[in-house]
Amino acid sequence: LSSRSVPSVCTGTDMKLLRPSSPESHYETLRHLYQGCQVVQGNLELTYLPPDADTAFLKVCGGEAPRGQHGSGPADPSPVSPHPQDIKEVQGYVLIAENQVSHLE
Repeated sequence: LSSRSVPSVCTGTDMKLLRPSSPESHYETLRHLYQGCQVVQGNLELTYLPPDADTAFLKVCGGEAPRGQHGSGPADPSPVSPHPQDIKEVQGYVLIAENQVSHLE
């Protein structure tokens, strides 16, 4: 098996519409959970995102560098591949609600 045939898997959340106690830590938690993820084992819940939230973490770089890593060095600041891949599968439900962000990447 090549590493390209194995999707990056992450756990989902089960908070429904519960308001987070800390909006900043909630965003960081979502970013940490879904960054580099292609298959969500559970629910994909994107809730209570502030207007300035950067949702680029919902993309994973093709060519699969380890989570959060990009090109090979200072001469190559771009992601491993110019073709980002979205989350391909959610094994639970998708909830996008109560957000102030204007769009999702």
